[in-house]
Amino acid sequence: MASRSFPEASAAWRAAPGCSFSAAAGPLPDSVAREVSEACRPGPGSILSLPFTSAAYRGLQAETEACLRRLLAIPDDFAVLFMPGGASAQFAMLPMNLLGGCGDGHAEALGERKGGDRSRCGALYIASGHWSRRAIAEARRYGEVAVAGIDGRLIADGDETNEGDAARGHAIPRGERPAPAAFGEGASGSAAPSPARSGAASSSPASSRPSAGPDVPWPARCAIEVPAGRFAYAHFTSNETADGLRFPVWPEVALPLAADMTSDLLSRPLDWQRLGLVYAGMQKTVCAPGLALVVVRRSLLGRALACTPKVMNYAALAEADSRLCTPPVPAVFVAHRMLHWIEAEGGVPVMAARLARRHALVQAALAEGNMHGQPYRQALAPAWRSPVNPCFQLSDVEGCDAFLAAAETAGLRDLGGHPAHGGVRVSLYHGVRDDAVETLADFLVTFARHRSQGGRGPCASAVRVNAHAAADRAAARAAIPTAAADVPVVKGRDRT
Repeated sequence: MASRSFPEASAAWRAAPGCSFSAAAGPLPDSVAREVSEACRPGPGSILSLPFTSAAYRGLQAETEACLRRLLAIPDDFAVLFMPGGASAQFAMLPMNLLGGCGDGHAEALGERKGGDRSRCGALYIASGHWSRRAIAEARRYGEVAVAGIDGRLIADGDETNEGDAARGHAIPRGERPAPAAFGEGASGSAAPSPARSGAASSSPASSRPSAGPDVPWPARCAIEVPAGRFAYAHFTSNETADGLRFPVWPEVALPLAADMTSDLLSRPLDWQRLGLVYAGMQKTVCAPGLALVVVRRSLLGRALACTPKVMNYAALAEADSRLCTPPVPAVFVAHRMLHWIEAEGGVPVMAARLARRHALVQAALAEGNMHGQPYRQALAPAWRSPVNPCFQLSDVEGCDAFLAAAETAGLRDLGGHPAHGGVRVSLYHGVRDDAVETLADFLVTFARHRSQGGRGPCASAVRVNAHAAADRAAARAAIPTAAADVPVVKGRDRT
């Protein structure tokens, strides 16, 4: 007899009240979920059995790509690839595809000049949190990798793999930020000793996090100077879901930028003049798990290492229109419907404004809650806090356990932080309902008040908020831009 354990568990999960704030995969809006459900019904037209060789699927994929190009204003000199799997597979595929030859530096990668030395070279990675460290570890299997913190300083081999609190950012030093130094220089501007000779990095992880402080106006820039011809690309993770950190602006470095945008894709406009490649697992902001996106400048194709399997070769995939092997057809359909829903809602500018409004609501609730005994702690400076995945700690483990249990009772599920960091993590992906965020904001204040009164009474039996707190959060919502013109393109120094 077939096991009934999963169907029963699935039914129980579906019947659970409330809303999930899971960081693993984002929910679909109700209208999109209904369209997907209808498309999966049995019959000859079911999306579950649509052949990827059919004209119907080719049309589906072409419409999905066209909508994505409209939403992100992707230029024609970029190829769009739809691939099976998640973003972690791209941790290997990116270096395999780009470390086979540098060309003539940044200018050639941007299509301005061709020719030059095609010898193999390394890559520069910016360590900003858990997922960038995972990408670094995988890239080192395929070539030389140099690592910098988001303060632009060289990090010694191995330091960036530390998951401890002191190494979470490798970011902005305490005190005033110095002018950008040449890659590998110490804070004083003198050449840093080679890690191979001294074992020391030029920036101490314990003192180089973008920590919140009362007296320091933390800047939002990450500027790195690099020697010409040494690196094929610079990689960064635009939003670190485990750490609650997001780059406010793109790193400033004279290399093609390769961005992992798994968790903040379609949440802000992109400046394609700065980017060489964007990749993302699409399960958080666009569709069901199983589909990865790569948008790559065509001048970067054809640089793969000889060991790269053909089905993982970007150039071969581009030539085959992403159908070199069987694509995840149902996930592409979900992406098709979700992208068109985003377009109908008003596109990326509206998604960006909605995210900013939700994040402001959560931050206002945390601030209001901290008027009742300071239970919530955010380590990162405001400029670096992720609006997509706000993370915070409570004053002690007992308080955190009580918070998560009370939230679960109130129907606010999956708020536990990443296992490497603990605490609380809120994920505000596109499909999360507005009323769920409102309920969470009310709960943050109610729980803090409950704890400040000694924990008396059932915290989660009723989530209420006083008129003063509600007015504060209403003001926070009103202060966030809603018009498309108010949401700027994320560039370099323009937004600090």
